[in-house]
Amino acid sequence: MGALEILYVGSEGRETVHEIVSRGGVVHDASNVYDGIAQLKRTGVGAAVIDFDRLQPDPGRAVTALRAAAGARPVLVAMTSDEWEEVRPHGFLDQDEVLVRPFYPDELWRRVERTAMPAPAKAVVNFRNDADRLGALMEDSRRLNRCTNDLSAMAHQCVAVLKARLRAGRVSLFLKSKDPGQLTIVGTAGLDKQVRDEAILTLGEGIAGELAQRQRVALVREAGRDGPATNRSYKRSSYMIAPLVQDHDVVGVICVTDRFEHGPFRDEDLAYLQAFAETAAQAVFNGLQYRAADELATIDELTQLFNRRYFNRVLPQEVVRSLRYKHDLTLAMIDVDHFKQYNDSMGHQAGDRALAAVSRVLSESFREADIVVRYGGEEFVVIMPETSRKEGNGVGFVHRARESVQDLGLEFEGPQGRKRVLTISGGVATLPAQAKSWEELVELADRALFRAKEAGRNTIVGY
Repeated sequence: MGALEILYVGSEGRETVHEIVSRGGVVHDASNVYDGIAQLKRTGVGAAVIDFDRLQPDPGRAVTALRAAAGARPVLVAMTSDEWEEVRPHGFLDQDEVLVRPFYPDELWRRVERTAMPAPAKAVVNFRNDADRLGALMEDSRRLNRCTNDLSAMAHQCVAVLKARLRAGRVSLFLKSKDPGQLTIVGTAGLDKQVRDEAILTLGEGIAGELAQRQRVALVREAGRDGPATNRSYKRSSYMIAPLVQDHDVVGVICVTDRFEHGPFRDEDLAYLQAFAETAAQAVFNGLQYRAADELATIDELTQLFNRRYFNRVLPQEVVRSLRYKHDLTLAMIDVDHFKQYNDSMGHQAGDRALAAVSRVLSESFREADIVVRYGGEEFVVIMPETSRKEGNGVGFVHRARESVQDLGLEFEGPQGRKRVLTISGGVATLPAQAKSWEELVELADRALFRAKEAGRNTIVGY
């Protein structure tokens, strides 16, 4: 039997398709549908794979022409699950002709082998299926282990793998949070923003919470008939849930819904999810341990705020995000006024308590999305994403913090025995209106802070 040959029309999946060459396959590229039809007619390729966007402007007519040229050979159309939901009602594509993106080389190989090879070859393929699934699981585990030091990247990789392997429309990953008994959603595919923002899983509550607490994996083929119905509206009623368990502790939960193909999830889908969950649990546990260690290194012990090390890492990232998405980014630099005098008058232990009190006020005065940092000594900085410097916004937030610090009433004795109350001064600058880089943003906010000090302290100055 000769090498398996595939005709590929498109560009988005070229790298993945061409990886089958390492398995002994051959890939022929076509620039468009017409070139693909011509190659199908004159060559002996075993199957054709075409990106959905190459079927435009008339996908139905293009598919018909490709089928006619291919004869008995399969034609697979690569598209996203959302594109398939739009195309499905028009009826010009069969389910077996759809290849859901993202897909992996081994998945493509199996799909083409099953349809393009004669019966004896198919028997060999079926015999190898278990070994193939094991190989896929090992590769997926390696993908996760490469992300141990980045839980966000690991979560993205996890849901992407499961979406492709299980041909699922929606996948969500919950990980153990600092609150006992609660897990927060960290990775999703196919869920809208409102669902993601509201999703919190509590052990023992709801379907997923109960299964997680019992450390049980579940496949429900039809919600409401052979398993409980969910409280959300999904396109299909079949779903799977698998907890991630490490050393008898639930470190995460995976929920998979909306199977892309007709019919419910199958036993082999559940077997793969369960095996994946067992290997993913160790990677997630390692990632959580790494995150905990990283937090210890980036949290200021006295104030429990982020420290300067964290600031130096995060601010450049926020600036890149701000410039990419054309969102304002405001930075406030804050200094506690006359803090040396407070220490000299009240003692260093009282000074530590005062810094801790100021830190609590700052944390409460800004939004949850803002990042409050102890910059060093009695200096603080606040990173405010998607915030302009206009009065009532960036500067307004810092003014509110200034008033709250003054309201603490932390009195001390200044020069000539005069009573003073501990206050703060602040300088505010915004990117991209004023600064073009994170270094310039820090410099301008620092200049504004200097002006606030020159103006008599206990005031906020916008650059």
